[in-house]
Amino acid sequence: MYNFVIDCTDADLEDYLNMPPQDAVKVFTRGDLNWCLQTYFILSRQNKISLKCTNTLCDDSINIVHSDQLLKLKGNPSQFLVCVRADYPKRRWAHYHIVQNQKQLGSDTSYVPHWVQPGLIKRDENRQGVKRVAYAGEILNGNLAGSVKTWEDLFSPHDIEFVTLAGGSWHDLKDIDVLIGIRSFNSQTYDSKPPTKLFSAWHANIPFIGGHDSAFLQVGTPGIDYLLASTPEEAVNAVLKLRDNKDLYISLIENSKEKVEKYNENSIAKEWLEILTGPIIDRYELWNARPTDESKKFILHQRLGLAEHEVKKAIKSVLKF
Repeated sequence: MYNFVIDCTDADLEDYLNMPPQDAVKVFTRGDLNWCLQTYFILSRQNKISLKCTNTLCDDSINIVHSDQLLKLKGNPSQFLVCVRADYPKRRWAHYHIVQNQKQLGSDTSYVPHWVQPGLIKRDENRQGVKRVAYAGEILNGNLAGSVKTWEDLFSPHDIEFVTLAGGSWHDLKDIDVLIGIRSFNSQTYDSKPPTKLFSAWHANIPFIGGHDSAFLQVGTPGIDYLLASTPEEAVNAVLKLRDNKDLYISLIENSKEKVEKYNENSIAKEWLEILTGPIIDRYELWNARPTDESKKFILHQRLGLAEHEVKKAIKSVLKF
């Protein structure tokens, strides 16, 4: 039995498990819900393995839990823990990790692409030209280079509107002509981040302009299925090229069609199933075969991991002053 663990009350859990499909785009904006609840729903429809979704760690299951929630729940030696790391720290005491960027790979770790944005609405095929550029995602914590006003000022001289889509509306791309995904104006690779925004652009038939994120390079090719920009000037020039060169605009969309087939709900679900029934089962069987050694290892690594977290928290607190 695989137990996908989410952070909520019993009442909220019941609501989540019975929510109508149209609510998914509003709900899947939080880490544990994105990774655990959404995966539970999608794999349940596959009906190939035994699953449940709860708000607690269970002794009789393979527990799949988000890194941030595992820090709160901690767990004990009688529970087998698969930590979904996302862009949070690795938890030393987890028996296995699932990551969203190939740069995060290590021992007892598997990479699986993040899900494509649920409920995605493609660009209206009747739209003409490049008039609206958008960023679809959280603008906090350095996810978007510069300020929103900076971006608006960059495009306003060219009569191009720049907009940011609020949480819960990231799926609605029908009125967008170009998507931006630049975290900083430098060559930083952000090795814990996923290629989700690029997936959204591909599936919505919209050209994408991204920064130097390693995740983009892992799945795409600059100049072929997306454009790369390192400075504000390069970002503006890329948009203007797309506006003035219709062949380039169409080419990026055509070249992304192969990637749409490679990265979609069915293909990613297949990867999840292969990981859960392959290396994770192997690790679980090893854990079951040597309970005493695994228990000692768990206690030691949990102490180290929690101490490490407290040290990092103290350092951050000092740096604020």
